[in-house]
Amino acid sequence: MKRMVKGLSLVLVCALVAGITVPVSAAKKMKLSSKKITLKVGQKKKLEVKNAAKKVKWSVKSGKKYISLSGKKKTSVVVKAKKQGKAAVLAKIGKKKLTCQVTVKKADDKKPNVPTAVPTATVTPAVPTPTPASTITPAPSASPSETPVTTPEVTESPEPEEPLEPGEFRYEGLDRAWIEENIDPSKPVVAMTFDDGPGGNGKDFVDYGLRIQQALKDVGAHATFFYIGSNIVRNEECRQEVQQALDWGFEIANHSYDYASLDKASAEEIKEKLDKTDAILKEMSGYSSFLFRAPNVAYGDTMFEVIDAPIIDVSNWSHDYKPDNEVDKDKIVANVKMARDGDIINMHSTYEKTAEAVPEILAYFQEKGIQVVSVSELFAIRGKKLMKGVKISRCE
Repeated sequence: MKRMVKGLSLVLVCALVAGITVPVSAAKKMKLSSKKITLKVGQKKKLEVKNAAKKVKWSVKSGKKYISLSGKKKTSVVVKAKKQGKAAVLAKIGKKKLTCQVTVKKADDKKPNVPTAVPTATVTPAVPTPTPASTITPAPSASPSETPVTTPEVTESPEPEEPLEPGEFRYEGLDRAWIEENIDPSKPVVAMTFDDGPGGNGKDFVDYGLRIQQALKDVGAHATFFYIGSNIVRNEECRQEVQQALDWGFEIANHSYDYASLDKASAEEIKEKLDKTDAILKEMSGYSSFLFRAPNVAYGDTMFEVIDAPIIDVSNWSHDYKPDNEVDKDKIVANVKMARDGDIINMHSTYEKTAEAVPEILAYFQEKGIQVVSVSELFAIRGKKLMKGVKISRCE
């Protein structure tokens, strides 16, 4: 009898242990609240990692121009749809990585028709003058049960984008989530800029710009590319170079429509060339305004009267545009190593020696703890405003 009792108690203990351990191991399995989400432009959606013990690091894995992230908490984030396209959100918890695919669709053009249908329903009950039409409104109480799904998301996203003050510029592709995740504001920061792309200075396409982009991406750095409008439309390869810059989170900017200096140009000519390039950049990115750098960094009084954008000058010269016998790859590296916190570095994406110098420069900056970003990111990190019509050489 005692043996039988012992046997039964052993079975019960095993059953209890099994009952306890199964849920614990299951509880440790982390998963995303959604693996795929579809949003319309302007909509937001909360994404969460369930059963996460550690803090989640959120980032946009691909398609930064289509979505943005805000309202980051320990295990959740709010995804906002910016532009039609496909993107992916990455959730990193220690070594574990989870990905959510995001599809952004066009905003519903027929939206205005919806409200007009609702009022007509309210007009009909106007026959019984007593306004108990409000008693008919129980119907909305069914739909509001769905509204709470979106409402909390908006509340949870403390994304108070400061309103722009008169004359202030803000790059629409600025990714504050990337800055938050990758930049230490207590360390030195410099902005790297590249002029004259895409492609090369000649008719044939060269891949120097693509090589520079790859070097930046390999070390998690960003830059601003000042593009010549006529180069972008020259061939499909040039357009692809600009598209890749957008996809990889680099800033695209206006370097006029051709290489001609504008310091002695008329107001009409300046405006025409900038507007043409802006239109090309807008068509490719969906953004409405861009930083400007003058071709050959040549400035005249008329430019400041006409240009409705921050005019980006230079504080560190690579001098890569000089002949090889004056400035070779090693000299470019030595020149750029002189950059200090807040500097805007001038380089060109159209020279092979520059493409060769960039990886060496980036390795040096990494070793020295100097972070490399775009111009708009530099000013956002330092909490400074970019103002239109003002020439800016560095971020003080």
